[in-house]
Amino acid sequence: MVKNSQPKFQSVYDYLVRGIESGFYRPETRFPSERKLAEKLNVNVATVRRAFRDLITSGVVEKRVGDGTYLTRGGGTANGAEYVNIVLSNYQGDTQDEIAELALEEGARRNLRCRIVRLGSEEMAMFVRTAIRFRQPTMVLGDDLLTAATIRDIAGNAWLFAVLANRLDQLGIPSVIGDDHHGIRLLTDRLHSLGHRRIALLHNNSGHPIENTQIAVWKSCCPEAARPELEFRANVPSGEHPAEYAYEKVLRSLPGSGATALIALNDELAVGALSAAAELGRPVPASLSVVSIGDSVLGRFATPPLTELNPNLPEHLRQAFSLLRRNQELSYKLELLRIVEPELVERRSTAPCVAAERMERITDTPLQS
Repeated sequence: MVKNSQPKFQSVYDYLVRGIESGFYRPETRFPSERKLAEKLNVNVATVRRAFRDLITSGVVEKRVGDGTYLTRGGGTANGAEYVNIVLSNYQGDTQDEIAELALEEGARRNLRCRIVRLGSEEMAMFVRTAIRFRQPTMVLGDDLLTAATIRDIAGNAWLFAVLANRLDQLGIPSVIGDDHHGIRLLTDRLHSLGHRRIALLHNNSGHPIENTQIAVWKSCCPEAARPELEFRANVPSGEHPAEYAYEKVLRSLPGSGATALIALNDELAVGALSAAAELGRPVPASLSVVSIGDSVLGRFATPPLTELNPNLPEHLRQAFSLLRRNQELSYKLELLRIVEPELVERRSTAPCVAAERMERITDTPLQS
């Protein structure tokens, strides 16, 4: 019978997991139908289907069209070493797609099978619970999927996890991050070399530690950053694509900012900024230089192609796989942090600051007697 102290689908989930762990359900055997389980547990069919969903998502069971639901081969064991879960947000971003492709390539090089999973933050909690129960090595893109409760669960089983693009090593969670301090300095130094002084920053306003670090470095590198009008907060809701919100924010904020250059903290934000600049009659790069962090397909084929900070995603994936393997072998002494150096990629979205050139011409003109 299903207990009432927790959501019904979680009680059904626990019932199924107990049957798997005890050996009552064997690999490659079929579960009772959803209707029969619903009748037995005194719940509706939708509740049973929801409980199965988390097990299906994690690859422990599979639904075969027209034939029922089966425990996968090896699904009842606690050895998930040959599989690695790659968990991404459920919105389709170019960077996320690139990470998925690179993960599959790196997994193949290591003779590992990767399962790409796209989730919302609510689904993530149950997915983590399943990964822990079945000891599945799991790599997570550290964006808004990671709620406080999920972080606590991961920290308690940290040897099974590696987090990309979010620094959680201070909480005992293995993390792989880019050197954002060095990266933001590369971008600001390049813009300063072109004569730009009023450099705006466009960000999601997510409150994530990595984003907060990037904002802090921008403020330390740019004396004009103390002006609040140069910080463009796009306020992108969780799970939404950033380009639309960036477009609206830049459209409203750029005219009164006096900015001659703009740093976007990802390519989706940068593409929204390019559209807004065109709408405002501020052609890039003639009137506004735009740089971005990402170097995704989106940025490479933008109009104009973006000067970017390439975070070296292949190296992020290599380090994450290595970190997972190392911590599984030496779980009694976890390694918690690896840092990847980015590099600057010059393209056509930057140019010398027109205002700076004008000042140089005035300074160089001899005084008339």
